[in-house]
Amino acid sequence: MRIYYFCYEGFKKIGKLNNHIQETVSWFSRLGNDVHFFNPNIIQPEFDAVVKLHMIPLIDLPVIKWVSFDIFAFFYLLYHSIVRRPKVIYYRESSSLVPLLISKLLSIPLIIEVNGWILDELLDVGYSQFKLMLFRFFQELNYRNSTMLIPVSEGLKKLIEEHYPVLPKNVIAVNNGTNPRQYRPIPLHEARNRIRINPDASVIGFIGGCYPHHGIQYLIEAAPFVLSKLPDVQFIVAGDGAMLKSWKYLAKLKGIEHNFLFPGNVSFELAPYYINSFDICVAPWDIELVGNVGLSPMKLFDYMACGRPIVSSPVFGVKEILGPNNAGLMVDVKDPEKFANVLTELLTEPEKGKCLGENALKTVLSEYTWEQTSRKITDLLRSFE
Repeated sequence: MRIYYFCYEGFKKIGKLNNHIQETVSWFSRLGNDVHFFNPNIIQPEFDAVVKLHMIPLIDLPVIKWVSFDIFAFFYLLYHSIVRRPKVIYYRESSSLVPLLISKLLSIPLIIEVNGWILDELLDVGYSQFKLMLFRFFQELNYRNSTMLIPVSEGLKKLIEEHYPVLPKNVIAVNNGTNPRQYRPIPLHEARNRIRINPDASVIGFIGGCYPHHGIQYLIEAAPFVLSKLPDVQFIVAGDGAMLKSWKYLAKLKGIEHNFLFPGNVSFELAPYYINSFDICVAPWDIELVGNVGLSPMKLFDYMACGRPIVSSPVFGVKEILGPNNAGLMVDVKDPEKFANVLTELLTEPEKGKCLGENALKTVLSEYTWEQTSRKITDLLRSFE
C-alpha cells in the first residue's frame, strides 16, 4: 500500500532524524509498502530501505519558517496526493493542520501518531498560555477528525480519551521498540575499551535526555549511600538538556563530583557501547511528572536489548513490562536509602543482575523490536486498503 508519512522533524537542526522515525519509516518500506516521506528541507534523511523523499522548502527565518513550511507543505502534499493517491496519510503529530486539510479535501484516511502529552511538554519549556491554547485547539481539530490515533502507550491512550471527544475504538496504542541489530549485548571489556572507561570499575549509568522527569537528581541523592559502602563506584549520566547544569551542580554540592561523569550527547553509534559498559542501567523517572501519561520509552527497550540489569521507578507502562518478566527491579527512587540499597545489592550480587539482564533481552526480542511495532501499525493501516 502507498503510505504518505508527514512530519516536522528537523526544525531544531539536530543533523539526523529521530531514531523512531528512521526505524518506523524503514520498516514500513521493508514490509512491502510504497513509502513517501514528507519533511522540511533542513536535514537530509537517510533510510536503509527504499523510501521516496519529498523535501519541502521553507523560508528559514524565525516565525516565518513555520508559516512558510505549512504553505509549501499544503501544495506539495495536495499535488502528490492527486497524482499518486495514497491509501493513508500517516502524520507524526505536530501543530500543523495540513494533513487534515488534504485528508478532508481528497477523502484519504488520516492516521496520527501521538508520541507524548505535548501540552505538558510545551508548558515545561515555557510556552505562553496563548500558544498552549492555540496548540490545544489545533490538536483537538486533528484528533476529532482523524481516522485513527496511534499513541505509543496505554497511558497516552487513556489521556486522549479523557480529554478529547474521540471514539475509543479509533484510538489504538502501539508500543515503541528498539533495533536489536544496533542495541545488542557487547562484551564489557570491548564496550569500555571503545569509550575509554576503567575496565575494572563498578559503573551505574543512564543515557537519555537531561530533563526533570528523568529523575537523575534522585540518583545523585542516592549516590552517597552507595559510595559509603562501595566507594569506588562510578556514575555515568550521558545526554544533554535543560537539567544538565543543575545535576552537575548537585553532584558538586554533595561532594561526589569526582564519581560522576557527564559526557554530554552520545552518538547513535556509541550509545550501545555506553549501555553495555554499565553494570546497572538506571531509569529513575519522576512518577509525579510522568505517572498519568505512562511510558513506552525507547531508552528502556535499548537497555533491555543490551541485556543489562535495570533499576527503574515503578512507572505505569514500565512496571507492566519489567515486573511480570522479572526483567528489572523497581524502587521508590525518591527514597535515597532504598534506591541505594537496591543498587548496592545488584553490584554485590552480579548473578542476580545477570539473570535480570537475560530476562530483559529475551522479553524485548520477543515483543518490543521496531519490526514488531511496525508490523502492528502496518496491519492497522491495511484495514484501509
